[in-house]
Amino acid sequence: MSKGLTLFGKEDCGLCQGWKKKLENFHIPFKYLGLESADNLAEFAFQGFSKIPALVIADRKYEGISPSALTTDEIQALLKDD
Repeated sequence: MSKGLTLFGKEDCGLCQGWKKKLENFHIPFKYLGLESADNLAEFAFQGFSKIPALVIADRKYEGISPSALTTDEIQALLKDD
């Protein structure tokens, strides 16, 4: 996966949709990979995830995390740590 932010989730997951809304509202660029796709599900498993929502922010991984668990400042700091 490249540097940046990738969100793995499902359309019927409230926390996943909460993350999408938060990232969009604060204009934080991200790539959304819906687990309805076999390719995205394979990447999710390859990353070692088992719970959604799952995020890869630069080189850090988070899973089953609420949108309120990370502030936008924390997210932006992680993205700048290249």
